[in-house]
Amino acid sequence: MEDECADYQQCEMEALAAIYADTPAFTFTDTKPISGSIAVEVDTSDATDSAQPKYLPPIYLHFVLPALYPLVDAPRISLECSWLSAESLAMIEKQLGEIWRVEGGMCVLDSYANHLRHELGSFTIGVSSLPEVTAYNERRVDEVFGMQTFLCMICMERQSGRHCVELGCTHVHCVQCLREYWGMLIDEGSVWMVRCPHPGCPQPITEDEMGRVLDRERVRRYGELSEQRRVDMDSTHFAWCPREGCGRWGARDKLNDKLCICSCGYAFCVCCRRVWHGTSFCAIDSRMQVLEEYRRALEDGVGLEAMQKRYGKAVLESMLEREEKESESLRFIETVTRACPTCGVRIVKAYGCNHIRCTQCNSHFCYLCGELFGRADPLAHFRVAGTGCYLKLLEGVLGDQADPEEVDDLI
Repeated sequence: MEDECADYQQCEMEALAAIYADTPAFTFTDTKPISGSIAVEVDTSDATDSAQPKYLPPIYLHFVLPALYPLVDAPRISLECSWLSAESLAMIEKQLGEIWRVEGGMCVLDSYANHLRHELGSFTIGVSSLPEVTAYNERRVDEVFGMQTFLCMICMERQSGRHCVELGCTHVHCVQCLREYWGMLIDEGSVWMVRCPHPGCPQPITEDEMGRVLDRERVRRYGELSEQRRVDMDSTHFAWCPREGCGRWGARDKLNDKLCICSCGYAFCVCCRRVWHGTSFCAIDSRMQVLEEYRRALEDGVGLEAMQKRYGKAVLESMLEREEKESESLRFIETVTRACPTCGVRIVKAYGCNHIRCTQCNSHFCYLCGELFGRADPLAHFRVAGTGCYLKLLEGVLGDQADPEEVDDLI
């Protein structure tokens, strides 16, 4: 009987070697009694927990085959696993013992391995927070990803996963294409466009994804430009520090919107840009009040001499001249530029059509009337009869020779 059992054991070892060919998951010794181990990865595809990792560290099934296995005796087994407790391992060993009682007299090592692979769902709950599980999962995901090939939607060539990166939206691009594309956008300052380049995908990128693709200098520049854009676009909550050499920003106070405290500790007034003066006085408010009184005094002569004595005639005239120049500059800016309807940035059109894209917030709008365009069909704005912008997409570009029918064909 021992010889018959030895034949069964040899056949089982050959079968397991074929099942786990080209992997280090199965090892055994030819010496009697035969012993070895099988590394089994638990199948988590049916897990209901969204936080469940895709891969778990393997459970090691160590075995020793008695001389009368499998016809009489069961294999002697022990389990080893980094994420299961001793109590859990003991319970699983009892389950494997039940398999032997059902299938006794047959080779059961593969049945044991299949049980460990597919029937341990209840034991995997709550293990995703373990550091060893997280590290193993990340390593295995990278290994499996690297063994596949993917079509890069930028260069349209199939690339090995070792040369690609998968973004949070699951789109895959080769690292070289992403590095050139994102790097170009960051060098140009168009940080709002740094996202997944897959057509129609709005997914922004994470710092981790950017660090895997770009060099440190570009990552640093991206952070600076993104922070600057956020502060510039939200002046109701943030303001740049006026302190020379600082270059940082501060959050405006919720109770007094004139007060802003920079991260460097400098408290200042967002109106006059000077050190915080409290709620009772502001240089800007005071200057405008003095100028209004001075204008009235120049018109009716009441109090003019008193004001000149108090502030000085030359000072008052200098303040008035500076204010008039500032007002003239503002009028000029309002005349030759248009404000973006989304972020308020002033834009001047040197050439081109009247379909404007704001380089600050990426909004699309009409340069003639300032109306914000819809994303689906931006140029529909110029096809609405009876409006002031009807067929005026190219107004100022084609000049007096513009043919309305040609313009209509373009839009």
